[in-house]
Amino acid sequence: MKRVAITGLGAVTSLGHGSAALDEGLRAGRVGIAEVRSFDASRFRTRLGAEVAEPLIPDDLARRPSSRPDRFGVEATAEAVKQAGLDGDHLRAAACVFGTGTGGAAFSEQVMRAAAAGEPVDPALLVAHQPASVTDLVTRRFGVRGPRTTVMTACSSSATAIGYAGDLIRLGRVEVAIAGGAEGLCRLTYAGFNALRASSPEPCRPFDEHRSGLTLGEGAGVLILEDEAHARARGAEVLGYLAGWGISADAHHMTSPHPEGDGAARAMLAALDDARLSADAVDYVNAHGTATAQNDAMETAALKRVFGARAIHVPISSTKSMVGHTLGAAGAIEAVASLLAMRGRYLPPTANLETIDPALALDFIPKVARDASPRVILSSSFAFGGNNTVLIFTRD
Repeated sequence: MKRVAITGLGAVTSLGHGSAALDEGLRAGRVGIAEVRSFDASRFRTRLGAEVAEPLIPDDLARRPSSRPDRFGVEATAEAVKQAGLDGDHLRAAACVFGTGTGGAAFSEQVMRAAAAGEPVDPALLVAHQPASVTDLVTRRFGVRGPRTTVMTACSSSATAIGYAGDLIRLGRVEVAIAGGAEGLCRLTYAGFNALRASSPEPCRPFDEHRSGLTLGEGAGVLILEDEAHARARGAEVLGYLAGWGISADAHHMTSPHPEGDGAARAMLAALDDARLSADAVDYVNAHGTATAQNDAMETAALKRVFGARAIHVPISSTKSMVGHTLGAAGAIEAVASLLAMRGRYLPPTANLETIDPALALDFIPKVARDASPRVILSSSFAFGGNNTVLIFTRD
């Protein structure tokens, strides 16, 4: 099968607009978490979120309602397309695969509030409220006419989107794919995670003995995936490779992960098998690392199962400690972070990690980034319902 090269990266996160801002923030261990400003969070257990500064609205988007995740997705795609050096001809036959969680649900809330108050409702908002709206907008803005798919598997959505897009290239269905995810904060998800008591009243502290839950975030991450031969022929710079991916289901519980990390471990092993690599080849793990008691415990159990005695020597960190849990966009943002770390020769820290939980006891890179030259990175995304997706990135 064809090799899947990565030729473009784009990101929009609470650390700033663009992948350079994400890179700088990860290196510095900067935390992009503050009080929520986009809606009133005073009634909730926590008032924190990893919000993005308002995105710029291109002229053609200003003429129609577009949700925050729509605009995040377009902005991240524009950056990735520019870095890849793709023109209209290359994009015309490309695939576009995005993952999201709630899409433009903030527009849904706006329509419901207006209707309840007896106020006029703008029907155009109902177009942009659809989860597939970002995929539709990206394809139209960039003239993409190839396969188009929107993935919704909760917090593994965009990781699954990247894996699926990679398969389209490996199987020769397309030569280029735009793959990523976009998510925006809204009251629905904020209230839901607070109702589950899964949200922390302080910035999240993955793998910490005193962790108290996750911090929700928003943003977008986009990769340009390309048949390596196609990329080389047009003189594109190859930033890395999507070497393999794995996917599994816990078949255990609607919200709780399998306590022993069974599905997570199977997804990791499937990804390694797909990449034709052993666990010994992995230099760094970009963990799902939500800072909830159940997730951190099950993920650690899965890592110990996959890496065995070597687990204590494998560097692991959670970038959610800096950009929050961006739900449907998390896998894509963490994919971009993985490529930035690989190219920048460093390992992002787990910010806010003061005291590693002795029940977990692995190398979680507390607080400060580490100089390193990772050649193989494993990036995990584990979602409600036991939807597990793991991506493997390699330098060469």
